[in-house]
Amino acid sequence: MKNVTILFCWIFSSCFSYCQIRNCSLIGVWQADQSEVTSMYLDTYKFTQSGAFSFKPNEYNGLNRIIEIKGKFFIKVDTLVFEPQFTKEMTGGYFIRSETTTLSDTWEIIGAKVKIFKCKKTKQVAILKKFQDCDSIFIDGRVFYKIK
Repeated sequence: MKNVTILFCWIFSSCFSYCQIRNCSLIGVWQADQSEVTSMYLDTYKFTQSGAFSFKPNEYNGLNRIIEIKGKFFIKVDTLVFEPQFTKEMTGGYFIRSETTTLSDTWEIIGAKVKIFKCKKTKQVAILKKFQDCDSIFIDGRVFYKIK
């Protein structure tokens, strides 16, 4: 009887989590940590109806060489599965001290070229947790707010 009760609770919680994810659209742009958009974006995910995703790292970090990761995604119960296909990265360039960058002690890269690199075929998984009024989600415990 105890095993049946545990099994029922597990199935119910899985279905409830899945229903929350299904009833709220993941489609759109989600920013990490805050819902307000300033002059630059923090870490952002964009999910499209066609099953494509992109991830852009925090734009306030002037030392980020990775500009964007793009690929496909799908949801399996409460798991978000990413299949990265390529990255946009800065190569070359040089470093300067800048007043516009707030992370990296105001260092930034300028004069770099942007190149696209194909990713090795892989799947990455993240735990997708509840929506709060469909305005926020948790990806591996980190909150993302819908901004578009």
